[in-house]
Amino acid sequence: MARTVEFNECEIIEKAMNVFWEKGYQATSMQDLVDAMQINRSSLYNTIGDKHQLFMKCISSYFDNAMLEIKEKVAKQTSSKQALINIINDKATWIVDCEKGCLGIKTVFEIAPEDNEVRRVMSQNNEIFLQFLAGVVQKAIDDKELDGSEDATLMAEYIMTSFTGWKQSYILDRNPIRIKKMADYLIKQITR
Repeated sequence: MARTVEFNECEIIEKAMNVFWEKGYQATSMQDLVDAMQINRSSLYNTIGDKHQLFMKCISSYFDNAMLEIKEKVAKQTSSKQALINIINDKATWIVDCEKGCLGIKTVFEIAPEDNEVRRVMSQNNEIFLQFLAGVVQKAIDDKELDGSEDATLMAEYIMTSFTGWKQSYILDRNPIRIKKMADYLIKQITR
């Protein structure tokens, strides 16, 4: 008679995600994962699969949670321009405050160059975020809060790539004032 699997998949995905986030994909062993998730190896293999399958679930969960959070914050704003400013300021704050860095950025640089499946998922996630951000920009343009001659998708892509650059800068220099100044500068550039 087969044993019943007794664990909450969302909770173990969260635990595994934190291990991958902390150590990176390559440095994380299956033993690290089963220790953190507090389940036995066979339960992991039988319900989720191998390390790669677990990682794919982790990056999907990470992205879904981030998108849910940002959508909720944007929905609370009556001004799309203010929502955009808040997104930029929140990202600058997060870059400085999050010691682990961005799991998405880590994944893109560590695994995506050699792993087609990871690259495909990260590209899809990037496109979803880009389209969401472009929608916020376009609404601000439509509401006459931003310059109507700007291309919403290009502006959204510029904002997104700025975030990646800020994270690189912070990793190398640990200068929170520089990140805040870059955020202020970006806001000034897109809202003038």
